[in-house]
Amino acid sequence: MSGFDIVPIAPGDHALVQSWLAVGEAVERHDWRDSMGWQPTRRMVALLQRRSDADTERWAAVEDGRALGWIALTVPVRDNTHLAEFTIEVHPGHRRRGVGSALLAHAERRAAELGRNTFSTWAPVPIPEGDPVGDTAAGFAAATGYRNTLEHVVQICDLDSVDEAGLEQLWTEALRRAEGFELVTFEGAPPAELRNGLAYLYARMYTDMPLGEWDLQEADFDGERLLESARLQRERGELNLHTAVRHIDSGDIAGFTEITVEGGREHHCHQGNTIVDPRFRGHRLGTVIKIANQRRLREWRPKMRYVWTGNATSNTHMIAINEAIGYRRFCGEHVYQKKTA
Repeated sequence: MSGFDIVPIAPGDHALVQSWLAVGEAVERHDWRDSMGWQPTRRMVALLQRRSDADTERWAAVEDGRALGWIALTVPVRDNTHLAEFTIEVHPGHRRRGVGSALLAHAERRAAELGRNTFSTWAPVPIPEGDPVGDTAAGFAAATGYRNTLEHVVQICDLDSVDEAGLEQLWTEALRRAEGFELVTFEGAPPAELRNGLAYLYARMYTDMPLGEWDLQEADFDGERLLESARLQRERGELNLHTAVRHIDSGDIAGFTEITVEGGREHHCHQGNTIVDPRFRGHRLGTVIKIANQRRLREWRPKMRYVWTGNATSNTHMIAINEAIGYRRFCGEHVYQKKTA
C-alpha cells in the first residue's frame, strides 16, 4: 500500500463522510451510467443504524484527506455465521492503484479475525441485450481469488410504458386461477396476525430461491426480526408496500411481495422479495400479488416511473412473470465468492 491509509468511516467525521459519499456518486455515474440517479440518504442513515442480526464495519482508503474508495464488511450474527459479505467501491479516477485490493485484503483479515471463512459480494455485469454498465468486476474478482457462484439478471419496469390493457387481461386470467385465496395489503410493519406466516416465508427465501453455488444457508426469522426491519426502514424514511395472499380455508399466508421506495427517491424504487409457498403454487398467485402491488405503488406514488428488481437467471418462471407485467432486462449481476476453509 502506498500513498493512502485505510481508516474507519466515523459518522462524526464530516469531511470523510462527504468524501465517502462522493465516491458513491462517482461510481453510480460511471459503473451504473447514472441509471438510477444519485441518492445518498440510505447510506448516511446506515452509518447510525445498528441491526441485531448483523454487524457492519466500514473503512475508507484516504489520501490527503480524501476518500479514494471504501469497503463495508457485514457479518451475520444470528444465522449464516460462516459468512462475511462486503460492498466495495473505488472512485473511477483512482482505479488501478491497488486501492481496491488493499481494501479487500483489509476486510478479509478482519473477517478472519471474526471467524468467517466464506466471503461474498454482488457486482453488476453487462449482458448483450441490456444497457451498458461497468465491466471491471469479473477481472477484479478473478485477480483476488473470487469466482462467480450465482448469476442474476437485473430487470427494470417503466410504469409509463406498461401495456395496461394487456396487464388487465393478465390480471383477470390470474384471478380466475386464484379462487380460494384473498389479498391482504399493508405498509411498513406487518399486522400481528400475519407475522408468523410472513416470517416463515422470509426464512424460505434463503432456501427456496435458486442459489447456484453461493453458500447461503437457512435463516432464523421470527416476528420480532420483521418488526425490527420495519423500524429500520421507517428510520430511513422508506415506504415499504406489501401485498400478501392468504388461503381462505386454512388462513395460511400463501405468498407475498414487496416494493420499497427509498427516502428521497421520487422516480425509482425496488421490487424486493417475492415468494409463494410451495404448497400453494400453481394458482398464478405470483402474478396476482405482483400486479396488485405494482398498482398500489402508483396509488401511493402517482409519479413513480421505474421499478427495479433482480432474479437468478435460472428462475425462469419469475423472470417470465416480470416480463409479462412490463419488465425488460437491464444488466446482469453476479455473486462472487471465496472460501478459505
